Amino acid sequence: MAEHEAAPALSAERTAARTFTLRNDRGAELQIGMAGAEGAFTPGELLQAAVAGCAALSAEAQLAHKLGPDYEMTATVAASVDEAADLIESIAVTLTAEMPGVDGPAREKLVEQAERVIDRLCTVKRSVNHGVAATAAVQPR
Repeated sequence: MAEHEAAPALSAERTAARTFTLRNDRGAELQIGMAGAEGAFTPGELLQAAVAGCAALSAEAQLAHKLGPDYEMTATVAASVDEAADLIESIAVTLTAEMPGVDGPAREKLVEQAERVIDRLCTVKRSVNHGVAATAAVQPR
């Protein structure tokens, strides 16, 4: 995206008490709700998922190039939450990739390269670390 260009539109429509359906302009949908809402992600889980997904997608080309197009990878995420302040303090993503036949120095080099690519390309991680400004406004219809 060009500098300061707006991201594609997302909309969240209230579909039940404390539950919203998030949609993008490509037809994808997901449910957002408070903790305990059946079949829904909490906003905090979505933030964690965004960091994890962005890191995984950023490393994808690097890892696929070295490991082959059908390599296996899992992303896990853990967050440290200050419940009293209602604040996510940190998000830690771990990408676990099967690396058969890649050992020793070659494995270390691949891991370092993938981590550098994530640091350079993962817009979500970089934005969170930068302290992205977020605003919200309520307007009548």
